[in-house]
Amino acid sequence: MVMDGVKKRVATLYRVSTKGQLDGDDIPMQRNACRSFIEKQGNWELVEEYIEKGVSGFKVSASKRDAIQRAKEDAEKGLFDVLLVFMFDRLGRRDDETPFIVEWFINNGIEVWSVKEGQQKLEDHADRLINYIRFWQSSGESRKTSIRVNEKHSQMVEDGIYRGGLVPYGYKTVNSGVFNKKGKELLKVVIDEEEAEIVKKMYDLVLEEGYGQSRIAQYLNEKGIPSKTGKKWTSGAVNNVLRNPMYKGYMVYARGTEKEVVSKEKLEELVIIDEEKWNKVQSIREKRNPENVKNRGEESIITTTKSSLLLVGLVRCGHCGSPLCTTYNKKKYVRKDGTEYVKREAKYRCSGKAQKKVDCDGQTLYSPKKIEGVVLDELYDYLDQLETIDLTSKIQEFKQHNTDKEVKTLKKLQSEFDKVNSALVKLRDEALKIIMGESFFDAKVVNDLINQKENELRELEESINKAKLDLESKKVELSEMEELQRYIPVWREVFEKASVEKKKMMLSTVIDKIVVFRDRVEITFKISLNRFLVNEGSHSNNDALPTELMPQTNMDELSMLYYIQMTGGLQSFFINRFRYRRGQCLRWSEWRNTVRQLTAFDR
Repeated sequence: MVMDGVKKRVATLYRVSTKGQLDGDDIPMQRNACRSFIEKQGNWELVEEYIEKGVSGFKVSASKRDAIQRAKEDAEKGLFDVLLVFMFDRLGRRDDETPFIVEWFINNGIEVWSVKEGQQKLEDHADRLINYIRFWQSSGESRKTSIRVNEKHSQMVEDGIYRGGLVPYGYKTVNSGVFNKKGKELLKVVIDEEEAEIVKKMYDLVLEEGYGQSRIAQYLNEKGIPSKTGKKWTSGAVNNVLRNPMYKGYMVYARGTEKEVVSKEKLEELVIIDEEKWNKVQSIREKRNPENVKNRGEESIITTTKSSLLLVGLVRCGHCGSPLCTTYNKKKYVRKDGTEYVKREAKYRCSGKAQKKVDCDGQTLYSPKKIEGVVLDELYDYLDQLETIDLTSKIQEFKQHNTDKEVKTLKKLQSEFDKVNSALVKLRDEALKIIMGESFFDAKVVNDLINQKENELRELEESINKAKLDLESKKVELSEMEELQRYIPVWREVFEKASVEKKKMMLSTVIDKIVVFRDRVEITFKISLNRFLVNEGSHSNNDALPTELMPQTNMDELSMLYYIQMTGGLQSFFINRFRYRRGQCLRWSEWRNTVRQLTAFDR
């Protein structure tokens, strides 16, 4: 409480919603009005100014506004007696929050004044009602303005109409021949053929070579290709190109926010990247997201194709589960003329053992020739077998089983979202009753519950977005299976002619993971032959047969023939696993070739 004859210490708060409203770097109109108001009071003195430049009082919560938080901290310290604003809506425009901010200051002994509206008191229910109605009106005005703007932009996007502004890389604007009410000719968006070729290259670099956004930016800069603004490419600019659905023909508004709107119909005249390729690129990039890589545990994901080793990203240590990464050994060699030279050789290294992160009893280093040779031999044999199978019906079964599960998860999350949202609406109604003195609930309790439900909604929204991505990922996986079925006859030829980066991406569409032990290598293919080849009632998962049913390395030919007959024939016998012992590779293809000779089996 301020004693008579003692000047009241005044803190002022100025705010504009956008930086375009600033006069240079200042807010002179509000500042001058507040200072003039202080002078007229006689016993007031200005001790502090809080300034918010380009901060929305409607969109931004008070908890995230530095000026409001500093003002509250200073009020608790007793540094001022009066908080003065030009108008009360400078404190905020949120009807579920700003009235409580005003109440907080008053309850902490601070007078709250406005140059235009005078002092806000909370001495009775009428004061509380006026306090709430004022911010309810401000919030309503903000909502109406926001809704009008959003609806206009959303409708334009849904109708495929260009809204103005800088068009994405790969497009340009031309005169449309259509004029608005003011007689100004409108522009329309068309494909810039030269830039569109660069966009296609960027998507190909992700899909076929496994490039990330930083590597693509470096590639474009090295080629001397400028960005839309004429400057060098950045990873952020590349990221915008790789995420924008406009390249598959859909205009978008408020991309990446809860208000995102995508045009209802595909605009064929704007398609640069076909939808299937666009979705595949999103799936690849989503899997590489560091957070998703961390959450996927031991699942193999190719996060980069920079390594010269073919299997990095797919291969793990069988003893500790750690990824095998790239390391280099240097060896000295002597030429015939006596001169020495150093050769740098890449090796696979168990990252867990090398960095002493885990207790691993496996090897530290593995030879690329040994591992890659064995894997490729088995891969080619696998593709030979896959070529003989009609995968159409099995792929359809996969589609129904996997997409149905993801759809159910998505529906469950959306149902939970609706329930929480309904509860939030009721809580906000209760907050209004509290202000009007018609509720027995404590205002702070209700406000805390509102914040809790808002947090739950945000978490559910994140889960829903993740579920949508998972569903999209399953669709991409199905697409890869169908593509593999089409290209099996020429897969090996294309693979052998491809760059190392492209080989890695091709392998990632066929192989799920590779596990290396001291004495063997195990491969899990994305399409398991067991699923198609093993008879009903036999082992149909992606694992090897039980140890007691495995053929032994010293089995003679007649014993092997007997074994095959007892286990249901050659197809049940053939599985997508192999082992090597003591450096001697033992592949199922070798067993099969022997069986063919014995049984006159003709594929």
